[in-house]
Amino acid sequence: MNLNVAVIGPSDLVDKVVEVGSVFQELTMIPTPYSHEQETLEVVARVREQADILLFTGPIPYHLALDREPGVPMLHVQYSGTALYKVLFDFYRSRLFDLEEEIRISADVLLQHELEEQLDELGLLHRRIYVKPYSTGIHHEDLIAFHYDLWSRGLVHATVTCLTSVYQQLVELGIPAFRVVPTQSAIRDALNRVLLEGKSLRLSSNQMAIGILSIDHYERVVKEAASDYEIQRKKIILQQILIDFGEETQSLINWTDSNEVSFITTRGIIEQVTRKFELAPLLLEVMERLQWKASIGIGLGRTANEAEGKAREALLKAKTSGGGNCFLMMQDGQVYGPMGSELTLKYSARSEDPELISMAKKAGLSVGTLNRLISLCRRLNSSTLTAAQLAEGFGITLRSARRIMAVLEKYELATIVGEEQPVGRGRPRQIYALHIDGFFLTGQK
Repeated sequence: MNLNVAVIGPSDLVDKVVEVGSVFQELTMIPTPYSHEQETLEVVARVREQADILLFTGPIPYHLALDREPGVPMLHVQYSGTALYKVLFDFYRSRLFDLEEEIRISADVLLQHELEEQLDELGLLHRRIYVKPYSTGIHHEDLIAFHYDLWSRGLVHATVTCLTSVYQQLVELGIPAFRVVPTQSAIRDALNRVLLEGKSLRLSSNQMAIGILSIDHYERVVKEAASDYEIQRKKIILQQILIDFGEETQSLINWTDSNEVSFITTRGIIEQVTRKFELAPLLLEVMERLQWKASIGIGLGRTANEAEGKAREALLKAKTSGGGNCFLMMQDGQVYGPMGSELTLKYSARSEDPELISMAKKAGLSVGTLNRLISLCRRLNSSTLTAAQLAEGFGITLRSARRIMAVLEKYELATIVGEEQPVGRGRPRQIYALHIDGFFLTGQK
């Protein structure tokens, strides 16, 4: 097993991780430094196709990437309290304080209890520590303001930060600043986790994948054809498309007498062909060349029966979403779709959360529909939306989207808060605020 690992972070920390990683024979390190955390997404976009796994040198760029690219395998080096030892030694060498005095410092990202434990072990009992832990959505400006405020009021001797950009800015402001960098043991731990993740990816990539392609409203298509010859010509074109697809993906193509064709391959190949479950190239080619509307359902599983069952469920979702769609369902109930859309969503068709189950029963909607709605709102980064946005995101008709919004409003899960005028003629679109706040904002349920 050889894994390509993109190491992302400040150049000096990237060099350090690459150096430690040089002894891991199963890992090929791809150094990918940036100048500032704000470049994280740009760097990820540049390297994601070359790497099997992304390894970040710290938690903040990791969370920035995770929010935008949740399907990409990624890990980060942990910043533990042991990294504080060198900082305290640097404190002592700088003579900013005497070991007999009370130590007063501000710190970020690190956890309060870990800092306390390390100071206890060093016997530094006289201290006052102000900590701003990492939380989703925090920016380096927030951390700079936190440290600057404490130092300007004389509450701390010095500041301790885990972010290179924060450290550089504090130094420019003339504030005594010390930068925490991950220890070699923390880097080795991260690289070992990369190996375990890689083995897991290799196992999952060998899962069975079954896809079912179905021509929508096939009987009507046959009736409306100019002649039987037209149908036969298009069937020949479809055969050629599927033969080419089968050769490219090493798939076994199964032809039936009905309007369905199935193919069998592995998860790893499907991930590669669909660019991590985002695109649907087979569906696009079929509809463009045949001018027939079609749907595809893809299922993943440990056995053929399990994968086919998931493929049937995915195909049903594609058809009930208006047809002309491709959906994929995983063994654990995770759903991706409609693939190929600008708003491909990832959501679960099931839930064990009693609050979400209660909401679904109250509105007479499935848990999968609510999870899909939550995924759409997170993708739009908003808890308000219109029926038109819902129709586009779900790949359904505007009429169906209005019906869903009406149900949510009826059962007080949504409220009309405004309206917008579409470009050109047309009635104003109502804007709904959705009242499933904990799910939209925290993403933890």
